[in-house]
Amino acid sequence: MSPEPDAEVVETGPPHGVAAGIGVVLLALAGVLFFEALKLPPGPAVGVGPAAAMRIVAVLVAILGVAHLFTSWRSRKGDPDAAPPAGAGNRRALAWVLGALAGLMLILQFGGGFIAASAWLFVGTARGFGAPLGAKSVGIGVALSAVVYLFFTKALSLGLPAGPLERLFA
Repeated sequence: MSPEPDAEVVETGPPHGVAAGIGVVLLALAGVLFFEALKLPPGPAVGVGPAAAMRIVAVLVAILGVAHLFTSWRSRKGDPDAAPPAGAGNRRALAWVLGALAGLMLILQFGGGFIAASAWLFVGTARGFGAPLGAKSVGIGVALSAVVYLFFTKALSLGLPAGPLERLFA
């Protein structure tokens, strides 16, 4: 039988095949990253070097790939909570995140340093996801950025853009 002419068809987001395809691509990318990391020379201190960071990124990308496959499987079963409604984009959130990314590039370009730029990116992205602007977001952003800066510069011996805050650690 054909559906009623007055019946409303509600789409629940992209077809499950799209999410599955993204998951497969992410898993393939994770594999490439991991095997490319194996080709890098070991780091100078206890095997920690650029290869370690690439392996961590590969694992995180693989987790995202598995999450996409799981979402695809749930949406295939007709779970209404599996995917957002089609066309449910949030332009304001996207504007905050893109503005934060543009601010990161400007701060780095004008010598603000990695910590200030990354903290700006954190605060803007958190705001895009609904967190209020305030001292808490700034504090968390600065703390996380400082930890990442110290890890990359001290543990991995990589150079990151230095600004006034980074000179305090030198």
